[in-house]
Amino acid sequence: MREIAIVVENKNNRAQVEIRKSAACDGCKGCSVGREGKALRVWAQNPIGARVGQTVEIELSAATFLSATLIAYGVPLLAFLLGIGFGSKVANLFNLSSAEVVSFFIGLAFMSISFFIIHFFTSREEVSKKYSSRIVRII
Repeated sequence: MREIAIVVENKNNRAQVEIRKSAACDGCKGCSVGREGKALRVWAQNPIGARVGQTVEIELSAATFLSATLIAYGVPLLAFLLGIGFGSKVANLFNLSSAEVVSFFIGLAFMSISFFIIHFFTSREEVSKKYSSRIVRII
């Protein structure tokens, strides 16, 4: 996935870039760019030394994008479903009359725990570098 962006800040080997709405955003409501037309700012690796004010092309590989999507959506969904199954077993073990409610709340608890685990896992620097965009050329 490639996008056109403008470099707004540099720090070490990273640059903060501002991405404007492109044709790929039409009809998508996934972020503020598609929904409100606002610029989206992200940090990207800057191996080519782009300077503030330059228009650049940034890239995030399809495999990295799909992997990040699986982590962000698939892991919490799996944790929720496992929590529901675990909650059902706990409710049956204690003969609770409201097994569905107990299962639901245990599923929410498992999903919340998975979000915290993902947050702490992705805050490590090597993981952060793997899942960040990089500037591939100056336009």
